Amino acid sequence: MLDLSMKNLLARGGIEFLAVFIGIVLSLWVDDWRGDRELRHRLEEDYKKIHIEVKADIVNIDSIISSNQNHIENEEYLLSVINKKEKFHFDKVVNSIATITSPTFFGNNAAYSSSVASGRFNTASHNQISNQISNLYEHYYKRLVLNGDLLDQRAVDFNRDYSIKFYRPIYNQNNIDTVSLKTYFYSKNFHNGLLRNYHFRKVNYMKRLFQTREQMVKVDNHLNNHFYN
Repeated sequence: MLDLSMKNLLARGGIEFLAVFIGIVLSLWVDDWRGDRELRHRLEEDYKKIHIEVKADIVNIDSIISSNQNHIENEEYLLSVINKKEKFHFDKVVNSIATITSPTFFGNNAAYSSSVASGRFNTASHNQISNQISNLYEHYYKRLVLNGDLLDQRAVDFNRDYSIKFYRPIYNQNNIDTVSLKTYFYSKNFHNGLLRNYHFRKVNYMKRLFQTREQMVKVDNHLNNHFYN
């Protein structure tokens, strides 16, 4: 049988052990709480940086959309001349051909990529926000880049295979054979080359631009609601 003093010693030892155990648990809990709070704070900062980039990208994509709409108008003018719906004016035709380029959109992704690389983005508790952001960067931006590369290639092909014949008048060189160039302009070869470029820009690329812009606005609205409501 343990005497009374031994029982008291064991009791004090148990209490001290329990106190130390509780202290360790509380310390770990506080550390976890501080870590979670810091993680949430950093994620909020990520959202703010992403929001800034998305707002800037909306302005940028609006400019790209406007530029491509102008190119479509020029291409449609050339097609209307080829189809004899408008009169042929050599200088105007040449100037319109000279403007055909491929304005393409490439979004900012530094803030999103940094957040994903750090692992913070994957801890997001705001599922709707994180899903919409991921959808923008992982689907719409990547698909638009792919289509932008294709549009760039079409523009290179058009320049190399078709519009290059008009370089001399574009750069106001001497001894221009306007009759030969007019004949070429009305040829099936040039007509098909112009249609190939025009079709992809109007039917494919513009569609991707508007779809991406729509997703940008969704992300912008979600982040506005998150920060200001």
